[in-house]
Amino acid sequence: MSLREFCTRPIVTITPEHTILDACRLLREHNIGCLLVTERDGRLSGVLTDRDIALRVTGEGRDPQLATVQESMTPNPVRIPVDQSLHELTTLMHSQRVRRIPIIDREGKPIGIATLDDLLVLLGEEMSEIGKTVSEAFFRKPVTAGAWDYHWWATYT
Repeated sequence: MSLREFCTRPIVTITPEHTILDACRLLREHNIGCLLVTERDGRLSGVLTDRDIALRVTGEGRDPQLATVQESMTPNPVRIPVDQSLHELTTLMHSQRVRRIPIIDREGKPIGIATLDDLLVLLGEEMSEIGKTVSEAFFRKPVTAGAWDYHWWATYT
């Protein structure tokens, strides 16, 4: 599976100069828990999660109208190029202990984001397909010898 499949949903970005209040509005408007922070040239510079806001703004008693994304984001986040494999993605998530990884193009611009939830859905779909295959194997009616002989003869004559 290509990581490009994780790049079908639009990403939501914000620049470092914006306030946390602006970020919260975007999070609520898009019903998401993470914003990708980009510089003016579009390159990824950070990630801002709802947890970052809770701990670094609210938890420290800072005013969300004055606090900036730059002060609260996680700078230089773990990221993965779009041409990497699903295995490399899961290995990176595990080794870095992160639930979200931005997917970037060759210029370092974010084009998608892979989340642990996405991987769980993918795993569920794969397990369902395996279950269907196993179920079909157990419940398939055996072909009788006469039917098999006729099928073979009809196919190759």
